[in-house]
Order: sequence, then structure tokens, then C-alpha cells
Amino acid sequence: METNIVEEKIKKRKTTENITVLEVKDICKTYQAKNGEIEALKNINFDVKEGEYISIIGPSGCGKSTLLSIVSGLEDQTKGKINVSGKIGYMLQKDNLLEWRTIYKNVLLGLEIQKSNTEENRKYVIELLKKYGLYEFKDKYPMQLSGGMRQRVALIRTLAVRPKILLLDEAFSALDAQTRLMVTEDIYKILKEENITALMVTHDISEAIIQSRQYETC
Repeated sequence: METNIVEEKIKKRKTTENITVLEVKDICKTYQAKNGEIEALKNINFDVKEGEYISIIGPSGCGKSTLLSIVSGLEDQTKGKINVSGKIGYMLQKDNLLEWRTIYKNVLLGLEIQKSNTEENRKYVIELLKKYGLYEFKDKYPMQLSGGMRQRVALIRTLAVRPKILLLDEAFSALDAQTRLMVTEDIYKILKEENITALMVTHDISEAIIQSRQYETC
């Protein structure tokens, strides 16, 4: 199946050197099925500059999430090449917070997995929690937070590993429309303040336009 991904590329922040942090070159992905091969991605090409926010739009099932999985290294491409400069963070549709861990312990999870739960990184986590209004909730549990706050916790958990590029797989689709607008504005401000380059996939054209414009103006 040939993908019909439409790329809406809007530069959000000017950089003096215009550094390319991600290159996607001739990416193809084919799956083996009982009745033959299924072509999920075919000849996908684009690049991302430092400080950009890229929206990739396509219908459900066209291969958007597969593309992010390949970019993140979770899945191998059949053909093509990915060049990445810097660490990648990945936010999924659900916050995937562990209900039995406090907010602080949830934010530390990525560091624990990467075996980098150092005193320096724990101090950085505390700074992030204070900076973005979650420090007073650090000893609370996920069930005690609103959907919007949970998503902010998920973002800080991702930022704790100091990524240069953030992948967003319809990360706000689980929120209602009003909460989504408030949360995305907060999150885009955080991305700008932390100088994070972002790549988002969505099936909603209007959402991509609104969120990209919001990122430009926030």
C-alpha cells in the first residue's frame, strides 16, 4: 500500500546555522502477510532543521506511526536511511504513567531505564517540575491529576533524558478539545524554552494547522 502522507512543513524558529538534525532518505517499509507483501511506506523523504516543528498529516493506517517507530529506532526500515543528530524522545497517544508510582518516580522512569539516574539528572528533574508548575504534585499519584496535567508529566518524563528531537504520535488525541488547546499551548511553550525540535504525526488536518500556528505564536 503506497502511503499518502502529506507533509506540512512550517519553520517555527530561525537558527543562525540552519542545522539539519534529522534526515529521512528514501524510506520504505514492507510487511510480510499470509497473502503477500504489504507496503506501508514508499520512498519517504524529508529533513528537519533545528528548531522546527513539523506536522505530518495522513489518514489512519497510512504508516504515520510506523514512520515514527523507524525514526526512533524501535523498528527497522526495509530500505532507505535515517540520519539523526542528537537524542530522540517519543510521546505516544496515552501518557502511560504508572499508577503505582508517584509523579516524581514516573518522571525518573526514563532515566532509570537508561541507567542514568544520577544526582545531576535528578536535580534537573526537580528543576523541570518547579519550572513547569508540577513540583507541588511530585508526591501525588497519576490518578490524582487531570488529563492535561498527566500529559505534562509525560512530557517532563521525556525531557528528563534531554532529547534534542521530540516525536509526537498524536500525543494529544486522547484529550477533549478544550483541554487539548490548553495543554498544547503549555507544551509548545515548554518545547520552545527547552529548544526542542519536534515532529508530530496526526490524521486531523485542522488540528495540525491549529497546533502548528499555535506553536509559531506561543
